[in-house]
Amino acid sequence: MSYNGKNYAEQGGDKWVIGGTLEIKEGATVTGLPEGEAYSLPVASASVLGGVKAAAKGSGDTVPVKVDSAGNLYVPTYPSVPTIPKAANQTDSVATEVAALVTDFNGLLAKLKAAGLMTAD
Repeated sequence: MSYNGKNYAEQGGDKWVIGGTLEIKEGATVTGLPEGEAYSLPVASASVLGGVKAAAKGSGDTVPVKVDSAGNLYVPTYPSVPTIPKAANQTDSVATEVAALVTDFNGLLAKLKAAGLMTAD
């Protein structure tokens, strides 16, 4: 079957195929649609081009979203999680007096400061 135009009727006129631009001029009417109802955009999915709903940007939202020319939605890659430094090992205290325990504890504090896990004095 062949056609000599982009727009044609088939199935005895039950189906119209529009291959060109459909332009509805001011003052024209469309019949057959439910009264007062507007077009309902389908929900977007992997197989359906449609609309998405998004909440308003919150104070903690920092990642911009971009749409390409094909309508694909992209979120930039999150930055890598920084590596938390490790402090040098502090052996278990075997102190039996308060003064020795203070010395061991101060050693732990010094190692935490040296690793950058605690602000230096």
